[in-house]
Amino acid sequence: MTAEPEVLRDPGFQRLWAANVFRDVGTEVAVFALPVTAAVLLHARPLEMSLIAVCSRLGYPLIGLPAGVWVDRWDKRTVLIWSDAVFLLALASIPVAYLGGALTVPHLLAVTAVTSVSGVLFDVAHSSILPVLLPRRRVADANARLQTSDNTARAVAPSAAGALSQTIAAPLLYSFTATCHLISLLLVTRIPTRTLASSKAAAPRNFRAEITDGVRTMLRHPLLRLLSLQAALNNIGAGILLSLMPIFLLRTVGIEPWLFGLLSTLGACAGVAASLVCPLLRRRHGEIRMTMVFSALLPLGVVAAPLAATFPRIAVPLAATAEILIGFFVVGRSVATAGLRARVTPTSHMGRVSAAYGVVTQGATPLGALLGGVIAGSWSVTAALWVGVLEMAVPVVLLLRSPLRGLRTLPPDWEDKE
Repeated sequence: MTAEPEVLRDPGFQRLWAANVFRDVGTEVAVFALPVTAAVLLHARPLEMSLIAVCSRLGYPLIGLPAGVWVDRWDKRTVLIWSDAVFLLALASIPVAYLGGALTVPHLLAVTAVTSVSGVLFDVAHSSILPVLLPRRRVADANARLQTSDNTARAVAPSAAGALSQTIAAPLLYSFTATCHLISLLLVTRIPTRTLASSKAAAPRNFRAEITDGVRTMLRHPLLRLLSLQAALNNIGAGILLSLMPIFLLRTVGIEPWLFGLLSTLGACAGVAASLVCPLLRRRHGEIRMTMVFSALLPLGVVAAPLAATFPRIAVPLAATAEILIGFFVVGRSVATAGLRARVTPTSHMGRVSAAYGVVTQGATPLGALLGGVIAGSWSVTAALWVGVLEMAVPVVLLLRSPLRGLRTLPPDWEDKE
């Protein structure tokens, strides 16, 4: 539980971190521009907004499991490079289509689907490359640094994009996002890493068996099994909220795009604070105890979201409260759990287990988004948001009934010795 050496002194991680900074800034500008483009410019209906949210998370259900096998076999830096290249080309098509008068909701659906698939490969390679660049006990600190830059980007980019949207059309903001991915790509090419092959690389390879092996490793380990189930249940509720809050705030409440960006900034500032404070709390109180506390607090944070829909006159302050609490609790839980998964997963299985974990957890988000669209269409946006909150309270019960309840830190017999 002593302080780890500063991970930013590692040259490989320095370049990965710098690439992430540009990628994060570009991503947050795109996250702002997408609902504004769809809801305000293209007048997308609630179900169409839900479908956009579904497509943005479609990658893991489609290719998550084979992606893990591919990343374990391939050079991880090469995967990162090609993923950034696909992002660059797909995102650049949006301003081109807009300037040509051809931008439509189906075009947005196609771009979000392509970037979601490419994002799976990037995420799995990214999770797998950290234990290659750094000792596994330093992965949690590396994740905290990445969380700080992620949320700093969220704090700056949406407000800046919101201000720019007052003078230029939202689709043109994607030009900036494409440029950021180009810079990220160039930085990733300079990461000094080696191909991490499986320890059984010389043996015959069986694609289906390797997929099964990754899923089995995740399901057999008590910690990985619990964390994946809890995150999946959380993400169903999160999918409902993420798909419907933009259309509620931008269309029902009628806030300006710059204010929509400012709300995201508030949540990001809370995330930055969590990324700076939580590593100290993790060392003092233990990563498992931190996981329990922040998981229990998260449902309380999201209650303000449906309250905003219930009381539209004070919707903006309530939405701001929801953004702040969610930003702090989500990042706090991520800092607590990031190192745990790396320490219990065999390095040779890291890609496959990360992919299996992503399929279960990230695949739940589009399910929630689709469910939210159906509920909102059948009843109301407010009813859908309340369903999302109630669903996110279920994982707390699982944690309280799990073996983690009496633990503070990771038991030695749970940690992988590979």
